[in-house]
Amino acid sequence: MKRISFILLVTSLFVSLQGIAQWNNGITEVTTQKGFTGGIYGGADLATTCVTNLFAINLLEGNYIDSKLKQEVINNLSKFNRGGYTLNYGIYGVWHCDTIKQRVFNFFFAICHKSYINTVFSRDMFNLAFNGNAMFAGKTANLTPFNFNLLTYNQAEIGMLCTNFSGKAELGIGVSFLAGQRLLGISARNATLYTDPTGQYLQFNSNAEMYESDTSTSHHSINAYGASLDLYFKAPYKIAGRNGSVTLSVTDLGFMFWNNKSFYYHKDTSYYYDGVNINNISDLQNVGFNTISKDSIQNKYLPFAEKSFFYNIPSTLSINTNTEFGKYHLEFGYNYIFNAADVGYLYVQGDKYVANGWMTGLQLGFGGYETINAAFVLSKQ
Repeated sequence: MKRISFILLVTSLFVSLQGIAQWNNGITEVTTQKGFTGGIYGGADLATTCVTNLFAINLLEGNYIDSKLKQEVINNLSKFNRGGYTLNYGIYGVWHCDTIKQRVFNFFFAICHKSYINTVFSRDMFNLAFNGNAMFAGKTANLTPFNFNLLTYNQAEIGMLCTNFSGKAELGIGVSFLAGQRLLGISARNATLYTDPTGQYLQFNSNAEMYESDTSTSHHSINAYGASLDLYFKAPYKIAGRNGSVTLSVTDLGFMFWNNKSFYYHKDTSYYYDGVNINNISDLQNVGFNTISKDSIQNKYLPFAEKSFFYNIPSTLSINTNTEFGKYHLEFGYNYIFNAADVGYLYVQGDKYVANGWMTGLQLGFGGYETINAAFVLSKQ
């Protein structure tokens, strides 16, 4: 093994956890000698536009959430609120400088695990979930937009990168095999809840669909198979006497096919509820539920279908420019994650390359799962 590369610390939405393995420096590096590079990597990111750290910690630990914690989040709510979590870790290897018909290639492989949780929700949805519907008496709560996605899968990838495509440009492609473990996707096109001023009835309207993987297996079981494609292009430029490069990449462009033990739900319906009729309080046998049992309610209003289906995975578009100033580099970039309740992320980042393969970076950005983002990066080859 010629060299080992590893990421020591990454705390950033941009440091594109989706792209660390696919197109990191070890894979795209142009060398003059043949050699092998192996690496391990990992990173996680958790961010929202409104939820505070204390609220999230108490919610995850199952603690009591008092009105003060709720109000701190309510003060941050807007019409569109979002949050997300990503986890990506694995190993990779690269064989450098293999020549085919006067073209120089880097051949690589990567094996990794990826997890996503992301959501978009309205102000009324949060208030309904944590404060109940009493505050909406005589009003209609608008519960859209609402999207929730949870996805975990494993990925095995092979690919190659031409390091002298059309001069000094680089062109790469990677193909992955995917093994899906868990999926829960909910999307509501329309959802409203009207509460009668005196509390006599509720009127709920909904047009929503849901996808869910097999619930009878463990979270580590394989319930889906799929494929994805990664593309990479890098071209050099010179501006004001400074060398630089512009990079364009698309990662995880693909889908998975979930088995026939999965569940699908789609319903455009209106539900009216005015309580339970009790004819005689001393005789509960006279309590009338309109002959509706739990199963019949589910079949009427939540008609799940057990079936297989295709589901697109989150994919990332990245555009980046990197200009050299000696040991310092200045980067500008844009990232967008499709199928992940994300908004575009714009950033500027300064890097400093120091001795013995160390690199430090400081990044400022806007967008993604949050609003303003700051990140510190430390890595070593």
